[in-house]
Order: sequence, then C-alpha cells, then structure tokens
Amino acid sequence: MSAPTTAAVAAPRSTGRRVNWRRYRLLAIGGSLAALTLLSALFAHVIAPYSPYDLNVAEMLQGPSGAHWLGTDELGRDVLSRTIYAARISVEVAVVAVSVGLLGGTIIGIVSAYFGGLVDLALMRLMELLFSFPAILLAIVLMASLGTSILNAMVAIGIIFIPGFSRLARASTQAVLRQQYVEAARTVGMGDLRILVREILPNVIAPLLVEAAVAFAYAVLLESARSFLGLGAQPPEPSWGNMLNTGRGFMARDPWLGIVPGMAMFLCVLGFNLLGDGLRDLFDPHLRD
Repeated sequence: MSAPTTAAVAAPRSTGRRVNWRRYRLLAIGGSLAALTLLSALFAHVIAPYSPYDLNVAEMLQGPSGAHWLGTDELGRDVLSRTIYAARISVEVAVVAVSVGLLGGTIIGIVSAYFGGLVDLALMRLMELLFSFPAILLAIVLMASLGTSILNAMVAIGIIFIPGFSRLARASTQAVLRQQYVEAARTVGMGDLRILVREILPNVIAPLLVEAAVAFAYAVLLESARSFLGLGAQPPEPSWGNMLNTGRGFMARDPWLGIVPGMAMFLCVLGFNLLGDGLRDLFDPHLRD
C-alpha cells in the first residue's frame, strides 16, 4: 500500500517543478536578451570596434569580413558598430518613455480608483480619449506639435503609455481596496496619502512591472518606426529605424544592411516580451508552490 501512496504524492511535486522551471526559463531567457541590449547600449563605446560616424568611401558596401564582421554601409561605416550604438538611442527613448508612462499612469489610476466619483469619471474619460487614438498617429501628432528631437520622442511615447498604465493601476487598486488591511488602516486614522503609499502602491506594483517590460519592447518599436519615417533620430545618428530605411534600398544587392538592424530589433523586442511573460508567471500566486 505504501508504493501507490508515494507515487501519488510524488506526481504533484514533479508537476510543480516543471511549472516553476518553465517560469524561470522564460525569465532567464528574456532577462538575458534584455541585459544584452542594456549592456550594449551602456558600453557601446567599449564594445563597438569602430566609431559609428567614421566614413571610408574606399570600403563602402563591403560584405562581412574579418575587418568588418557585419560589413559596411553605403558610406563605408561599420554596420556592427552602428547597430551597437543604435541600441543606445532605443534604450534611452524606451527608458524615459516607460518611466513617464509608468509614473503618470500609476498616479492617475490609483487616485482615480481610491477617490472614485467625479474624480474617477473625469480622469478615466481623459484616459479613454487618449486611448482612442492609434499609437503611431498620436506619436506623429505629438512630434509635429513638439518638434523633431529625441527628447520630444521620449515625451510623446511616454504620453501614449499613460492610459494603459492608468487603467491597469485602477483595476489593481480596486481589488486592493476590498482587502481588510485597507479598512484597518482607515480605522486607525491613517491619512489618504499614507494609505496610498504604504498600503496600496506596494500591492499593485507587480502587474505594473510586467506591463512596463512589455511597454519597453513596444517603445523600441515605436522609436524605430518614427526613425524609419524620419521623425526620430536624424542621420548621421545611428538608429535601428533609419538603418532599416537605408537598408531597404540595398536589399537585392547588400541585404545585410537591413537584416542586421532588423535582427537586433527583433532580439531586443523578443527579450523584453519574454521578460514580461516571466515576471507575470513569477508574480502569479496561482503558480507558486
């Protein structure tokens, strides 16, 4: 009788380990790709073998070789070096944009859910108004109003992210407000600001971090799309978007000019999406032992 009992007990443990391994695997793969992007941006001046701005017309449009691992572009600039430095632009824009969206959206969502009534109505209708515009169209309108620069790009993308973060923060806050510890805090006379900071914010931050990882990937795509259209980083500043725009004219003869920045963008976006999935599984209480 003891053998079946042991097997029955062992089976759930094995299943739990498989679920945990899958969760940590997504987190490890996504975190590794995200860290690779961040380190490339931070240490571009050390990693890149050449300056991304140096012209050498004698070596233009050369294929991958020992001197230039990923070839050269139409002006003789090293493609690998420009791709590495382009990560710096994307990371800078994404970090500031996601920070703006996360901070603004969290404050609006928590305040809206906590106070309710007319405050909730006014703030959420404003968020729905922003949310109704397509992201690319809203970014173009904001860039046309603010001007074409990297700083304005950061602000424009950050404004786009505020409605999504605010709706998530509002939903999470509404769930927290039903908990007994919030009522206990009010009973002992704790002020509204203290309740928001000490009781509510720590309990809604987990889903917001997951959303921030996914938003980071989307911010990279938005920055690249605007640079592709000529509304972001301007030549000779390297950006994955303007490198793709240049490379599309050489796809038949020199395809590496478009493939290299495209693959760099793909790995970056994949990494942060997997990181978001890993964080979601990690924070999900239903998947814990």
